[in-house]
Formats: sequence, C-alpha cells, structure tokens
Amino acid sequence: MKIRFGLVLAMVFGFALTGCASGGGGGGGGMSSIGGGSAGLNPRNTDNTRSAEDAIEAAEEATDPAEAAQLYAQARQFAELAIQEDTLNPLAYRLAGVASIGTDEYTDAGEYFDQAIELRPLYEFDLVSVRERAWIDLYQEATPYVQSGDYESAAQYFEYANDIYQGRPEVMVTLGQIYAQLREHDAAIENLNAALAFAGSETMMQADSATAASWEEQLEPLPLLRAQVLADAGRFEEAVGTYRQMSAANPDDVELKRGLAAILMEMGSETEATSVYLEMMDMPGLDSETLFSIGVGFYQSNDYGNAARAFGNAATASVNDRDAIEMWARSLQLDSAYTELPVVAERWIDLDPSGQNGWLILAQSANQNGDAETTQEAIQAVEALEFIVNDLQLMRFGNGGAEVNGSVVNKTMDQGERVTLRFTFYASDGTPIGSVTETVTMGGADMAQVFSIQFDSAEQVGGYGYRVN
Repeated sequence: MKIRFGLVLAMVFGFALTGCASGGGGGGGGMSSIGGGSAGLNPRNTDNTRSAEDAIEAAEEATDPAEAAQLYAQARQFAELAIQEDTLNPLAYRLAGVASIGTDEYTDAGEYFDQAIELRPLYEFDLVSVRERAWIDLYQEATPYVQSGDYESAAQYFEYANDIYQGRPEVMVTLGQIYAQLREHDAAIENLNAALAFAGSETMMQADSATAASWEEQLEPLPLLRAQVLADAGRFEEAVGTYRQMSAANPDDVELKRGLAAILMEMGSETEATSVYLEMMDMPGLDSETLFSIGVGFYQSNDYGNAARAFGNAATASVNDRDAIEMWARSLQLDSAYTELPVVAERWIDLDPSGQNGWLILAQSANQNGDAETTQEAIQAVEALEFIVNDLQLMRFGNGGAEVNGSVVNKTMDQGERVTLRFTFYASDGTPIGSVTETVTMGGADMAQVFSIQFDSAEQVGGYGYRVN
C-alpha cells in the first residue's frame, strides 16, 4: 500500500528561529545531582581548563576559519585532558562541549553538555543559549539542502541539531517529515513521537504565547502523518486506530475516510471498508479523483455494482475522464450490466479510438443485447487496428497540468514506421485546455513501445483523450 504524504517541507522556512523560546528549560540533561547539594558539583579551574578557555576565546576572535578550527581542536584536547585528570569536574565537560561545537562534532558536544549538566544541574540554565544557538545555526545550514531537494544531506544537519539541543520541536517535526518522504519508517516514527511529546508539555507551557501557538500549529498534522507512516510500513493495526479516531472527530473530511477505507481493505476488513466507501459516496461535492478512488475500493472488493456507480459519478463530475470511463465500462461488464454498457463503451472509444479493449467490450455487450450490426462493426474496428494504444493512465498535478503514461503495440505496421498521437486535455466540464503530441517509432510485431507525456498548464486537468495525426 503506497500512501502519498504530501510532505510540507516549506514549513522549514516559516519557523521563527531567533531568541530563546525554551524559557530556560529542556536542555536535554538530567536534573539529578551528585553531591554538593541541589546545585551539583562545583566547577574547578585547572591548568588544562584555563588553556581550553584561552583557546576557545582565541578561536572566537579569529578571523580565519582554518585558524579558528585549529584553536577549537586544541581547546577540545585541553578539555579532554581536564576530564582525564578529574572525571567529576563539570567545567571540563562544559568546555569540551563548546570546543566540540567549534570542531563540528555535534554528537560529542551534546554528550559533553549532558554530562556537565548531570554533574552540575545549574549548568542546564546557562547552557540553553549555547545549545540553542548551535541548534539554530545547524537548522539554517540544513535549509539550502531542503530547498534543493537533497533531503539526505538536510537530515544529517537536522540530526546534529537534535544531538545538541532538544528543547524545541521544529527539528523533530521536519525530520519526521523527511524520513516519511524517504520511507525510513522507524526514524520517522521516532521523530514524530518526540515532537508529539511537546504537546501539552511543561516546555510548551513555559514558552511565550507566540512560540507556543507556532508549535501547536506545527504539531497539529503529525498524528495523521504518523498514521500514514505506520500504514506505509504495513503496521495497519497501529494506524487504523488513529484513522478511526480522527475520522469520527472530522466526519466531513473525505481524505480521512479515504485513508481509513484503504487501510481497512489492506487489513482484509472489506465489510467495514465498504461501509466507509458508501458513506463517502453519499457526500456532496466530491471531485472525480475522489470518486475514482472510491470506485477502486469497491472494484478491489468485487462489488462491481457500486464500483460502476462510483466510476459513473466520476465520469459525470469530469465528463472526459477517460480512466474513469474505462473503469466504469469494466465494472458494468463484470456486473453483467450489458444494457447500460454500450453507451459507456462508446464514450471510452471516443477518447481512446486505438484502444482495443474498448472495442472488444462494446462488441461483447452489443452481442449480449442482440445488436448484431454494432457487434460486427466493433469486431471489424478491432481487426482494422494497425497498432494498439495500451495501459493509459493519467496522473494529475496538484498545481495544474498532468502526465499520461502508456504504450503502443505494433500489430501490422512495418518496424521503424512512426505514429503521432495528439493528446487533448480537458477541464472537468469538457472544455479543451490544451494538447500535446507524441510520436512513437514502431518496434517489431507485437512489441510495445512505452511513452510518457507531460502537459504543462496552470489549470486543473479533468480528463483527456487522443487522436491519431
């Protein structure tokens, strides 16, 4: 089962990444203390910590990036020597964390900071700004990779940001989306769960009202995305509960019902899925794509009568939806509804004149209806086909335009001959909105030549058909 996530990575650029939204909490370290009272252990200056501090200060003042990197590396060496000489000195871990940020070793930095806070809980508060600043820098470094569609590289920077700071959910939200898109299901679920844990948390309650409102907006679509990821991973039992709950709370949401019904079908719960599809079909204002998906659901469950009804409704909502008309005809055929079938088959043939199946179904239905003349004409049309157009499928684009995939099979033409097809695209009411031509070079007898065409338009495509030029 494939689920389209509709990944909204544009939200990456809408976050407010200035200031400290955490209110001083959520640095990622524990609050337990080891001696020294609630403040924890006292920091202790040594020759190595002083050398580390001097190197960090010099690195911050350096104008040459290479020099700064070398100084941070020296600072880290001194800080690690300080740790070796006294493993309970919180200052040594703190300095090692700062130096590790300078050397781009963010996982180590996060671990050093956590250890510093474990030894001295007071550090949690004054390290927040250091950690969040590094988080923001990493977030911004990831942004160009998101813009270019290089999600793997973006994810690495976001992971570094997570390592250094977990006091706000934006990175977890974005990682959940990225890993969902990449179909890395476990990583997606882990990040989505972490992000959802912010809802109603103390961290959110302590944030300022604008930040809290922004977080609530970002978290709102995550339960559905989590259910989609679970379904895409084949974990239907876990996903279906969320779909049921959300659909019950939003009874007019067609997409929730469609997702619920699809999962139920995958689980083999055809009776419940059929019930959901019937509810959907009675909803007003459905577009042809939604009606088509309902028809597919009925068709998969062998309920050809309701499938024909749904596909017929889709072909009414978009009068030249060739794919819906084909499935309408096939459903009527399987339902033995031969009286209704000829007029639908003729609509199919009008949009797909070189498609052999439309003519064959017309011949069968006409024969069942005792119409010998139409039967003979349809058979002759099949015999006259020099090539067959097969496997046509339309994919609409959300922002307008569409893609059509298919194949051309040579029947009687010479190898190397060329055929030009002109595809016309229509609005839902049947108004032409543009056309694209495709020339196919014939292979040998019975060989199929696959093609794919793209129609660019700002208008939504309702249907399509073709003619041979």
